[in-house]
Amino acid sequence: MTEQTQRSVSSHGMRRFVGTVRPEHGADGASFVTTCRAFTRDAQGLALRQDIVAVHRDLLGARAKGAHLERLIPLNGRGNGTTRRASA
Repeated sequence: MTEQTQRSVSSHGMRRFVGTVRPEHGADGASFVTTCRAFTRDAQGLALRQDIVAVHRDLLGARAKGAHLERLIPLNGRGNGTTRRASA
């Protein structure tokens, strides 16, 4: 496991994303996808308040195994690096 996959996405990283995704790139909706194990509590809160879908490595793994994105969206801000997987 690399150092990158062990870290969490911080609120600073999420703020940088939020600050550019809509005003700079004109996005109507946004997903922050990471291979990190988790989002910090503050980063999760910011994502939820800003309607950003936060996908950490476990949810990304569930998507790669065939889970539909629509089934992962309600898990936004949950799971947080556990071994639980969304069913396909």
